[in-house]
Amino acid sequence: MHSNIKSIKRIRSDHGREFENASFESYCNGLGISHEFSAPRTPQQNGVVERKNRVLQEMARVMLLSNNVPRNLWAEAINTACYIGNRVFLRPGTRNTSYELWKCKRPNVSYFHTFGSKCYILNDRDQLGKFDAKSDEGIFIGYALNSRAYRVFNLKTLSVMESSNVVFDDTRLKSNDHEEEVIFSDGSPLEEVVVSPNVGTSNVNNNDTQPIDRVPLLDSKEPAPWVRKLHDKEDIIGEVNEGVRTRRQLANLISYTCYTSQIEPKKVEEALNDEFWVLAMQEELNQIERNEVWTLVPRPKTTNVIGTKWIFRNKSDEDGNIVRNKARLVAQGYSQIEGIDFEETFAPVARLESIRLLLSISCVHKFKLH
Repeated sequence: MHSNIKSIKRIRSDHGREFENASFESYCNGLGISHEFSAPRTPQQNGVVERKNRVLQEMARVMLLSNNVPRNLWAEAINTACYIGNRVFLRPGTRNTSYELWKCKRPNVSYFHTFGSKCYILNDRDQLGKFDAKSDEGIFIGYALNSRAYRVFNLKTLSVMESSNVVFDDTRLKSNDHEEEVIFSDGSPLEEVVVSPNVGTSNVNNNDTQPIDRVPLLDSKEPAPWVRKLHDKEDIIGEVNEGVRTRRQLANLISYTCYTSQIEPKKVEEALNDEFWVLAMQEELNQIERNEVWTLVPRPKTTNVIGTKWIFRNKSDEDGNIVRNKARLVAQGYSQIEGIDFEETFAPVARLESIRLLLSISCVHKFKLH
């Protein structure tokens, strides 16, 4: 039986105490995970994570401000943004989400709801009278990680709770009521309440492997007013809301499809088997020769020579069509060690402040600049 279980080989993080501690180190050692650290004060060495943090922060900001959700629920917004991103965003160079790559199955997003929307939570904790309200009004703030339940903020008890007995009202999003109703006079932190979900009455879809029907962006299939004025609906062929495609657009699409490769090779051997990537590599070599990037000399015997590597990327337009195959020959600078192979480094560019400082010093000391 073939197993699709994947394991983590390496983790890279900064020197934050939440990562650099004995407990986490023993956990990684027990699973055979190599824990690497970036250099101090160099976040660019962990650029992928830093960029991901920025995306999550921007998503959470929009989610909080769009429905006036209290700011002290920012952690819930971050968790929900990450939960959605893993199931919606496509990984670069693939047509799969992170959830699909990890679980090897398509995620089910039919139970998604609008963050901050109004909801009603079944009150199954208190002793209610016959004419008492059976539900409490709340704010939807995310999804439970360890159970098939929703995370909601109960406006009656002012606490975060998990429950599967939730009815949503996505069409009636409150704009200014959340901050007026949720007032923390004593400044105390939110109380966490977990309610065991009732599987029999759950509104959450328990089947994560069901295929998902594509939801159209427009609910109405009616053509635009100017289309209805000029043409009858029965005489229109194709999608009425897609707009008009010109012959030039169709010609460009055909040329992109016929004269560019649709794959993105990972190795040079794969690129050499594709004529379009061979042309892209030849274009890069011609540009290097035209710009006189290097001079061919005999190889020194006692020097560690820097190697090269080919990088292949497909460039897309605003519609997602691949319009160019771009190949770049880059240097493997990491193969040399400072203090052994070189002493100083020189940047081909300079900051404007550095140039001003140099000119000022030369004027004071009457230096000649060449």
